[in-house]
Amino acid sequence: MKNTILIFSSIFCFAISCQSPAEKNTTEGTATPSLPSLQLKWSTDTLMTTSESVVYDEVNDVIYVSNINGEPWAEDGNGFVSKIGLDGKIIERYWVKGMSAPKGMGIYKGHLFVNDNADIVEIDITSGKILKRHTMGGTKQLNDITIGADGTVYASTSDDFRVVSLRGDTVSTVLDSLDGPNGLLMDGDKFLMLLWNPKTLSTVDLATKKTTVIAQGLDNPDGVEAVGNGGYLVSGWQGLINYVDPNGERHLLLDTSKDKVSAADIDYVSAKKLLLVPTFFDNRVMAYEVGW
Repeated sequence: MKNTILIFSSIFCFAISCQSPAEKNTTEGTATPSLPSLQLKWSTDTLMTTSESVVYDEVNDVIYVSNINGEPWAEDGNGFVSKIGLDGKIIERYWVKGMSAPKGMGIYKGHLFVNDNADIVEIDITSGKILKRHTMGGTKQLNDITIGADGTVYASTSDDFRVVSLRGDTVSTVLDSLDGPNGLLMDGDKFLMLLWNPKTLSTVDLATKKTTVIAQGLDNPDGVEAVGNGGYLVSGWQGLINYVDPNGERHLLLDTSKDKVSAADIDYVSAKKLLLVPTFFDNRVMAYEVGW
């Protein structure tokens, strides 16, 4: 009888040890989401001077990089947008000039929208020419951008703590009295927002203004990108990349803070499973392969 019990116990232990991590950590039959890994694929030359934001243009298969090239909120005319390839090679360093401190960017129907202190700069991608500067209702510190399916441009402000919108030529305040708004993301019909001071990622119902916190403990949250499974990659300015899983749990994937390499406003190229990270004062863009 003892031998039978020992044999059964051995088989049971072996079966448990062969399960995947997701199978081991179950609660009432629900598997723990698998975590992504990050593998450095390439880094640009250090010519991306104060690189703040990146955005992938899937139509032209290139990456745009906003370069502050000076003090983060200065009105000095030094800022520019670069164009780089998916291999990290610089195609055109000074693709669009004539800005001061360009930051968050978004693309809609062949136009690139770039936050530049008090203005959203609208650029024709084909010509690389600035079409218009949209002054955004008194703010002087526009930060991140996201664009809805209808073409509405949403921007966070770092001086008067709002989210403002641009629809055609109409400027509106969408949300106000926020506690340090930074990264924004329109994920389908879901609007997401990072708040710097409470260190949170939240969803916002734009009709009712109701905010629901989905993740906490995100130090210096800067950029947020969806990975397609209900989870999100979130950058922390000092050099952190966190994964927020579909359950709202936070998982640290990367920390380059000891090397003084920041992680500003990221982008995720889902078709290529590539995370793009602008490194701010480190003056590069770094690309990581995202594995599952």
